[in-house]
Amino acid sequence: MLKKTALALLLVVMVSGCVNKQMLKEQIAEVIRENPQIVLDAMRENSVDMLTIVEQGIDQREKLKREAMLAAEIKNPFNPRIWSDRPMLGNSAAPVTIVEYTDFLCPYCSKGAKVVSKLVAEHPEKYRLIFKHLPLHKSSRQLALVFEAIAQFDKDKAYKFHDLAFERQKDLYEDKEGVVLGKILEEVAVDSDLLQKYLRSPQLQEFLLADEKEAGEFGIDATPTFLVNGVSVRGYLPADRFEQMVDMIMEKSAQNVPAETPEGEVCEDCLNQM
Repeated sequence: MLKKTALALLLVVMVSGCVNKQMLKEQIAEVIRENPQIVLDAMRENSVDMLTIVEQGIDQREKLKREAMLAAEIKNPFNPRIWSDRPMLGNSAAPVTIVEYTDFLCPYCSKGAKVVSKLVAEHPEKYRLIFKHLPLHKSSRQLALVFEAIAQFDKDKAYKFHDLAFERQKDLYEDKEGVVLGKILEEVAVDSDLLQKYLRSPQLQEFLLADEKEAGEFGIDATPTFLVNGVSVRGYLPADRFEQMVDMIMEKSAQNVPAETPEGEVCEDCLNQM
């Protein structure tokens, strides 16, 4: 009875020609305050539609959040440290610098690494790729140290290790005895004595700690994340979309205007996705 009375009141209010919009809102709000069960009943009767509306609202909010972040970063891009004694792919004078924060045991990092490495291989005059670490697990950290150790005496072999480690990451995750890692090192022809020598170097820990600290300062908490001339691209994107994103960042950076950014696929707990 209460529900019918409230609805009747709303109908009277809406058909009344002497009520302005503000008065109408106030009267509707008053009816709902006095009869909140009306809203609850409507939500229960239309639960699927209500859920769709909520999900659309969340998606729109996240989209606006990403656009705001991108606009802020285009205006004030991040300034990651470029180490002269760490490996790099591409041309040091290239107009586009990609800094990649990654984890050797992250499935999306494996996909993302293929995309950016292929871009650099196909357009070395356009791209410079800097590889950094954000290991989310102990095993990932050990692989990162091995990569950095190899890079100290042979950068080409370090990137061969990089490619094989990503290619066989599932096997590496299950590699409790180090057999798979040993086979990769043998395949890359890494000098074991040199490797052990550089693994003892405290500088490697410095590299990793610096990468993690920098990522934290930039608000990066998932992998992979890329900085394109200081503007973040979060998650894995297929090659065509990544290139579109790079071109859009370059264009908008020159114009310094907001733009829309897609959401990529990231790992926040990668090992659970193996």
